[in-house]
Amino acid sequence: MKQYRLSILAGTILILSILLGACTKSPETRLPAGRAEPIFTVSPMDIESIFRIVLLGNLNPPGHVFPTDHIYFYISNPDGDNHPDIVTLYSPGDLTVTAIEASEHVTAGFFDYSITLRPCEDITVVLGHVSSLSTEIFGDTSVFDKWTLTNEYSTGGETYRSWRKACTIQVTAGETLGTAGGNLDQYALDLGVYDQRHTHDNVANPNRWLETWYLHAVCPLSLYEEGPVLDKLLDLVYQDEVEGDSRTGSGTLQDLPGTAQGCWFLSGVSDTYPEDPHLALVRSNIHPARAVLSVGNSIPNLYSAAYEFLPETSGLLNRDFRDIAPDEQIFGFQVDQFAGIIIVQMPDADTLWIEALRGANVNPASWAFTDDKTAFER
Repeated sequence: MKQYRLSILAGTILILSILLGACTKSPETRLPAGRAEPIFTVSPMDIESIFRIVLLGNLNPPGHVFPTDHIYFYISNPDGDNHPDIVTLYSPGDLTVTAIEASEHVTAGFFDYSITLRPCEDITVVLGHVSSLSTEIFGDTSVFDKWTLTNEYSTGGETYRSWRKACTIQVTAGETLGTAGGNLDQYALDLGVYDQRHTHDNVANPNRWLETWYLHAVCPLSLYEEGPVLDKLLDLVYQDEVEGDSRTGSGTLQDLPGTAQGCWFLSGVSDTYPEDPHLALVRSNIHPARAVLSVGNSIPNLYSAAYEFLPETSGLLNRDFRDIAPDEQIFGFQVDQFAGIIIVQMPDADTLWIEALRGANVNPASWAFTDDKTAFER
């Protein structure tokens, strides 16, 4: 597999110039006094500890039905077990910590943490799946008497309790923030960057995302300067290179209003999160030439998974999602993990029907919806 490099490097230079220029335009968004540009200068963990980096838009249903708004630093795991190595976590730049959060994995029986940092007013940086916090910086984090219980929810078969503590702590590039790795089945450090001046275009229903940062996600690698650190990180990016494919690295939100492509929400469910009941019809962030039905847990006869296929530009079988529009036509998908055909139809611009027909063949004349169809909406 070729690792994707040239396109992300070009995008990195462009976005970096925009972010750094904007951060210094006014006192409200100026970077903290005395710090040097660019925003990120240090890898969040030792380069030799990184197995691979997965870019924005990863799919891992049912917890991540929608393309992810953060990237992953997968940690080397030489023993091949479900507890990856414990590695030191560093601040990627001179930043201000504004909050820390603790997540109790009630079913699995352990805690992990996240750290929220800011280089300026408009950019928020979040480090997730931190296995421990530095006591020198954060003090005793084993008790939560001064923290706020913010949420309790279930997703992906796990129950969570979340605590949050606001703070204002200056950290320098390369300073040890804690550790990553070591927890059960947590193979990667999450790194998300959100810029309030950046908003995704072509959003089918912006109201679905008002309470989130999802529409403001940018690639964290775009905050690094050109040089040895960025070069080494780009070399670790895990993605096919598709010559001439402008959709490569399409990232988080991929909505094309008026077509089947993008995020879909189970009819009657107003909450965007958790993502478990929902659906996404998008491109793969690792194999950009392939399309994916990212399926939650609401479709009868179809278990939650990311179903990939090579899209066709004509016909009714495995058609590109962007070519499916509201009409009376039924389209079918044949994927490796399902013995049958998955059928889709858009009765109108804001509604999509989907059903898994076990044992069905590729003849469109045999495709028909039954009472088992599931309706999704924008």
